[in-house]
Amino acid sequence: MLRTFTRIIDYIGYLFGGTDLHGIHSPFIYALSEFSLYHKGDKRIESIEFQRTQMLKSKGFLLGHSLPDFVDRYTLPAKHCFALTRLIEFLDVRSIFEYGKTTGIETNYALFSPLIKAKRSITYKYEFPDENKLKISTNEQWLENYALEMSNIIWNNSESESPWEIHIVHLTEDADLIWSFWEQKQDIFHNHTIVVFTNIRYSDDHFLKWKQITHQPSVSVDLDLFRMGILFFRKEQPKESFLLRY
Repeated sequence: MLRTFTRIIDYIGYLFGGTDLHGIHSPFIYALSEFSLYHKGDKRIESIEFQRTQMLKSKGFLLGHSLPDFVDRYTLPAKHCFALTRLIEFLDVRSIFEYGKTTGIETNYALFSPLIKAKRSITYKYEFPDENKLKISTNEQWLENYALEMSNIIWNNSESESPWEIHIVHLTEDADLIWSFWEQKQDIFHNHTIVVFTNIRYSDDHFLKWKQITHQPSVSVDLDLFRMGILFFRKEQPKESFLLRY
């Protein structure tokens, strides 16, 4: 109950402290936000949201949690997931990397634009820590398929000219995973890398780790969307932080 109350207070502070398109002065971030965050129209993909609904009704278990609880606590809301779809479409991202424990909802949104909408081949890789500790108990076929995909996979290798790549980091209870990911991967990030952290406000420690990363010299722009944080590394971009109401 205390955690819920604290989260409500944090969200109220976020709403009052945040800005919208009118507070963005970077042409690149403005255009990207207008297309991916503040576009008019639906902010969900119904076929994927049906999967979410089925998970919320399920009696199955995923990674030590009841499936509905895992979806409710850790999976991004539809509008944040859809922002990933639009972001990938806007920058013509052809390389997608995912890390951590996920139901696959964000994955389906991320793959929607290049594979379903634009029908372009991409490079996709999923890294799941603690693979040997994976425990799933359910009768539902889609979770059985999920279990088979826990190993690292690379498919649809692309020779696209688009240099953009996106790294989606799924966060659960352990805030140390944020900094651990940064230490392991920071050397591979380049001018056309996007890093997305989910659940950056899951706890005070999660948010502190997020803020530490945003202050790293290689990070040029960070976008705080309350449930989701996005990093850019464009050397031509002045260092800026945006708290965006979304």
